[in-house]
Amino acid sequence: MAIVESQMRWKTPARWLGTFSIRIVVFLVALEIALRVAAWLVVPAGPEFSASWLTGRTRILSIGDSNTYGMWLDPAESYPVQLEALWNETVDHPKLEVMNLGFPGTNSSRVVRDLARLVDTFEPDLVIVMVGVNDFWTQPFETGDAQPRVSSRSFLERHSLIFKLYYLIRRYVDSRELELEMGETLDLGEIPDRGDHVARFGDEVFEMGFVRRDGVPDTDREGLTRNLRTIARQTRDLGIPLYFMTYPARWNFYVLANPIIRSVALETETPLIDLTRPFISLCQQKECPSYFFTDQHPTAEGYRVVAETIVEKLSNEVFR
Repeated sequence: MAIVESQMRWKTPARWLGTFSIRIVVFLVALEIALRVAAWLVVPAGPEFSASWLTGRTRILSIGDSNTYGMWLDPAESYPVQLEALWNETVDHPKLEVMNLGFPGTNSSRVVRDLARLVDTFEPDLVIVMVGVNDFWTQPFETGDAQPRVSSRSFLERHSLIFKLYYLIRRYVDSRELELEMGETLDLGEIPDRGDHVARFGDEVFEMGFVRRDGVPDTDREGLTRNLRTIARQTRDLGIPLYFMTYPARWNFYVLANPIIRSVALETETPLIDLTRPFISLCQQKECPSYFFTDQHPTAEGYRVVAETIVEKLSNEVFR
């Protein structure tokens, strides 16, 4: 009799735990279905970011070099800041948060090395990459195997609105702010031998910057092509939409980088924002002080054109 009572006491908690587990699974399945129905009712066209309406803001991570950073300008004049302001002023939904991860001297190997960690830290909904011009005069970084780990989190976030909702809400209430620490001060027309920059986001620290290549510039295009292909593969493996972007300028080393960016975007079927096109009619000559400094970095007005071009592209292709 004591043995029977002991077995019953053990079976009762096990049975209760089993019943509770089944109820949790049923609840999660029901919640998933409810979220999908709600998303379909709110946005029946099925946009790229089907749960972004739940937190009110979509995060774009702008990765690049000095052309993203906003060389010679106040931070508020850079294209990421102008893009966020212009979009939120002119487009009803969704609201954008654009984070500027552009650093002077950044080359494509640096992006390959850091991309997976940047995505894991900032949890963006979309990544825009404009990089390549510095590959011809800076030393490449070791990138390792450049194989991002597809975690259970990234799998669930891509396939379950419950988990996407969780991470979006967590990001929405995140109080961390992006802090940039720039290395040696740059002067117009003078490039130092190295640049040591740091990005901080809470406890996460990213060492950014460049080391100048010895000797004459290297016009070998293979390294840039390989790295851009890797960036396209990384974002695809991580489940993050990617846009490549050409440089606005079409002189100096930009004439080498832009065709490669276009070619890899076409080859990898990555959406492309071609920034040179809107400037063709605005700047017939290399000297175009209204839109470019003498070193071909955009002015504040040039970045306004960049922001307008991106708004038109994303509003037509991503957030229709």
